[in-house]
Amino acid sequence: MNTLLLENMTWSEIMDALADGYDTVVIFAASIEQHGPGLPEVTDTALGYFEAEDLAGRLGHALAAPVIRPGLSAHHMGFPGSITLRPEIFKGIVEDYITAYIRHGFKKIVLCSSHGGNFKTLEEIAREQAEANPEICIVTGVSLDELDESLAEMDRIEGLEPGTCGGHACDWETSIMALIDENYVRRDKLQRGYVGPLTGELLDKFFNEGVGSVSPIGVMGDPTGADKERGRRYFEYFQNLQTECIKNKIKEWKDR
Repeated sequence: MNTLLLENMTWSEIMDALADGYDTVVIFAASIEQHGPGLPEVTDTALGYFEAEDLAGRLGHALAAPVIRPGLSAHHMGFPGSITLRPEIFKGIVEDYITAYIRHGFKKIVLCSSHGGNFKTLEEIAREQAEANPEICIVTGVSLDELDESLAEMDRIEGLEPGTCGGHACDWETSIMALIDENYVRRDKLQRGYVGPLTGELLDKFFNEGVGSVSPIGVMGDPTGADKERGRRYFEYFQNLQTECIKNKIKEWKDR
């Protein structure tokens, strides 16, 4: 196959893939929301597709579902163009994806997010759907805490000021977007946002009072030095982490 994206395949190609043992589907939930002055609102969706197809290849015998968007972005609604779904609508969409893919014969469902606001709800959905479908392996990728820890680690590895990879429209996201397509990045518009530790108190304010309460320009980190080669290293580091996490969870499910 020349693609692992289900939406770019025909139904007969998908049927053949299932017959060949492609029994895992990777479902990414993303967003349509502001990413500061330097990145477009499609950022998380573009990242989701980039991560999903790559992850499907790393897992083996896996295909990637159409990326879900919009997502849960209430904390970004202070900025024009952002869209958020009601939690019950978002939950219903994810559940309908799972129901459809189980019906078609997939045996392993992997739920991941390229947007921080979706993590908690995806974990809740995975637990509920696993209970409702005990014969199906339903797992999530890394947690939001693990993502934040990886951002801090990449600052350290790359010798950057702590908080440069702040998690939103930061050096991390901007460098990976430059890797995907430099045309996504408005180099002349990049600005430094909030740079500092991602404490629990700060994240509570971020999600409950909105991004603007922490960063008036909607940027968490400093994207001004974004570099696509550093983006390549970021991407490889995180995809390795994500792959290991998911493979371990699938193994735990098989061994239960």
